[in-house]
Amino acid sequence: MGAPTSSATIEFPAAMIDGEIRKLLEEEGVRFKPQAFGPSLELESPAYDLDTEVEEGIFRLQNPEARYGEFYDLEELLVQKGIPFDRTSNMDWDRPPELRVFRPGEPNFNQYISLDHEAYEPVVSLVKLRELLALPMPTHEIQAYLEKDFPSYPPLTDWLKEATT
Repeated sequence: MGAPTSSATIEFPAAMIDGEIRKLLEEEGVRFKPQAFGPSLELESPAYDLDTEVEEGIFRLQNPEARYGEFYDLEELLVQKGIPFDRTSNMDWDRPPELRVFRPGEPNFNQYISLDHEAYEPVVSLVKLRELLALPMPTHEIQAYLEKDFPSYPPLTDWLKEATT
């Protein structure tokens, strides 16, 4: 019996695809069109049930049968190279859906966020919210909780200009 699988999607700036990343993408089943003068980032129809596209500079790969709902080797390589990405894993029988967000910086932002299985929005603990709302002036505490467990982060599009320079 193989590893459990579930649907997963990963997105990152297309211009940051280099030879190593391209090789891992090809191992996932992504097909690039051949080009006479060097490698092409133009996509062909993917193998199997993969869905790939480049839209407004963001490369997107969706695999309905990703191992453990992740792209482990690709994610680790992107982290190693300092390339930002978002990966969403859909619900599986064993685990809830999850969002992984990586943004390079000092320090790196590498957050795993549990998602609701219906709306795919971040899950907020009802117990924690009740606790915070019971405080006399909860606004500051709620803000601190949200910043700690659900911090804001820059969108992938912030890296598009950097990727082309």
